[in-house]
Amino acid sequence: MGYGSSLVFNFGKPHLEIREPVVAGPKASKRVREFLARRSARVKGDWVLWIYGCDWEIFRNGKRFLKSSSPDERIERAVRFLDGEKLVRFTLVPRGLHCIFEFDLGTILKTTPFSRTHEQCLLYEPTGKVLSLRADKRYSHHPSNRADNQKDWKSFQR
Repeated sequence: MGYGSSLVFNFGKPHLEIREPVVAGPKASKRVREFLARRSARVKGDWVLWIYGCDWEIFRNGKRFLKSSSPDERIERAVRFLDGEKLVRFTLVPRGLHCIFEFDLGTILKTTPFSRTHEQCLLYEPTGKVLSLRADKRYSHHPSNRADNQKDWKSFQR
């Protein structure tokens, strides 16, 4: 799980992703050189949900527990509550395009878009496609290895 102004979640069948050490380019900072010189191992899921370009709030037991403007240290501690929970329900509220993600242990994540044309969540599928939602009630579902274009965006409101 990543966190900050954006949140990144992995779902589905877990697998281990190992990155072997690499030599950084000559212009890389000392910090980057040290990071790349280390091996890293992470558990990842088949599905990746990236929340960004929006405000978000996390609710526990019906009360707001955390929001996107909270201090980073608090976010780091608090998002651990979601680590290991299973996503059980997704609700899209068309008015204002709020997304509500409900988890099996009672946590709720609610998003509110920054602007009408900014993407607020991306769902990367194991098929290699990505589903993107915007506040103007449009979505794009296209291969994740290419940039979207205007033709990709479709209305989900009738």
